[in-house]
Amino acid sequence: MFASRVARNASRAALLVRTTAKSSAPSGNLLGAMAAAAALSGTVAIASVSSSPAAQCDEKDDALAAYAAAAAKVKEAADALSALAPPPQDRLFGKKPGIDPDYDLIMEEDLAKNVYPFDKMLEARAAKHTSLAAKFCTPEIWEQYKDKKSSGKAQWTMARAINSGVMYPSSFVGCHAGDRESYDDFKDFFYPVIEAYHKGFSMEKGSDLKGTAAERMDPSKIKVQLSESAKAKIISTRIRVARNLSMFPLNPGGSGESREAIAALMAKVYKNLEGTELGGNFFLHSTMSDEQRQALIDGHQLFRGKDKMQAASGYHVAWPRGRGVFHNPDKSFVNWVNEGDHLRIISMEKGSDVLGVFSRLSKGAKAMEDTIRKETGLKQGDEVFMMHPKFGAVTCCPSNIGTGLRGSVHIMVPKLIKAIGFDAIDQIARANNCQARGSSGEHSAVVDRIDVSNWRRIGFPEYELVQDMMKFANILADMEDKCEG
Repeated sequence: MFASRVARNASRAALLVRTTAKSSAPSGNLLGAMAAAAALSGTVAIASVSSSPAAQCDEKDDALAAYAAAAAKVKEAADALSALAPPPQDRLFGKKPGIDPDYDLIMEEDLAKNVYPFDKMLEARAAKHTSLAAKFCTPEIWEQYKDKKSSGKAQWTMARAINSGVMYPSSFVGCHAGDRESYDDFKDFFYPVIEAYHKGFSMEKGSDLKGTAAERMDPSKIKVQLSESAKAKIISTRIRVARNLSMFPLNPGGSGESREAIAALMAKVYKNLEGTELGGNFFLHSTMSDEQRQALIDGHQLFRGKDKMQAASGYHVAWPRGRGVFHNPDKSFVNWVNEGDHLRIISMEKGSDVLGVFSRLSKGAKAMEDTIRKETGLKQGDEVFMMHPKFGAVTCCPSNIGTGLRGSVHIMVPKLIKAIGFDAIDQIARANNCQARGSSGEHSAVVDRIDVSNWRRIGFPEYELVQDMMKFANILADMEDKCEG
C-alpha cells in the first residue's frame, strides 16, 4: 500500500518535470525550470517515504525500493528533457550566442515575405559571375512556384530553395533542396540547374549506369596511374560519398529533432560495426569533451560547421544538436553525421594511395547500407538511401547528386599558386572535369597547397570520377615542376 503510494507520487513528480519544464521553454529558461521541477519532484518522493507509517515499520524496505524505482522515472523524464534543452554557451562549438550568421538560418528580407527579390536578382544576372539560382529563378519561374510547397516531409518552398544564392551572390550553385520531392515538385527550376552544373547530363534522358554503386566502386577498374611527381607532392588522399536516409527530410528542411533521431539511429549502426576493421567510436558535438574535440580538430576529422553560405540554406539549423563524428582507431574510415547531408562516408589517409583509399570506401559504404537496413528492419530491395530514378543519390545541393562521390587530394603547388593564383588554377581544373578548393577545404584560404577533386558527380561510374581527379593531379604536378623559382 505504502510502496504503491510512493510510486504514484513519484510518477506525478516525473510528470511535473515534463510539464513545468515544457511550459517554461518559451521563456528561454528551460534548464532552470527543469532543475526546479526535478528538485520539487525529489522532495515529493522523499516525503512520501518519510511521512508514511512504513518509515516506522518492517515495510520500510518495500517503500524504499518503490522510491528507487520511482526516482528512476524522474531521472528518465529529466534526461529526456535535457536532450531537448539548448546546449550551454560553452557547448556551442564555434557558434556565437544569439543570432550568428555563420550558423543561423537568416532569410533575405524579400524572401522572408515570399516576395521576389527583383533588384538583387537583376544585379546578380548582370554581374560577371552569376549563380545558377539567380540564372534560373526568373520572375516567371518564381510566379509559377512561389506559393507551392513540396510534397515531401520538408514542405519546401522556392524562397527557402534560393535563399543562400540571394544572400550570397558569389555562390556557384546558390540553391538547395529540402526533401527528395523538391527536385521534381520544382522541376522547371531544379532540372535546368542540374543540367547547367553537370555539363552534358540530360534530365530528360536520365542516367543509364549499370550495376549498383557498390559494384561501380571497384578499384580494379581504375586504369590511370599517378606520376612519381604527383605522388611526391600529394600530402593526403580523401574520398567520400554523400548519402541521405530515405525516412527523413534532407537537413535543410529538417529540425533539431530530426537530426537527433538520425544520430540515435547511427549510434545503433556503429554499435553493430564493433569487432570489424571499420568499428570505432562515435562522438557527438554536444557531448564530447574538450580533449576529444581538440584531438578531432588536430586530426582534421571534425567538421567546423561555420559557413555563412551553408547557414543560409539551413545546413546548421539547431547547431550543434545531432551532429557527430565517427571514426575507426586509425581514423582512416570516418563518418560525418548531419554536417550537411545526413551522412558523409569518408575514407582517408596520409599519402597518395588512391586505390587503397577507394577500396576502403567501397567496403565501408556497403557495410553502412547493410547495417542501416538491419537496424531499421527494411527488407532487401527497400530503399535505405534516397535515390532518384533519373540521377541516382539525392543530396541537399544539386552539385552532389548522382554518385555523391568526391575524390580529393591535397597537393603541394606553392610556386604555381604564386605564379597564376587560385582562380586561374580553378578555371584549369574545371576545364579538366575537376575543381579546386582552398588549403583547408571549401571557402577557405589558399596557402601552399590545393584541394583538388572531381567536379562531375552524375552520369559516370564512380571509378571514372576518381580517375578525373588523378589525371588532374598529374597535370598540376607537371605545371608546378615547370614553374620558375
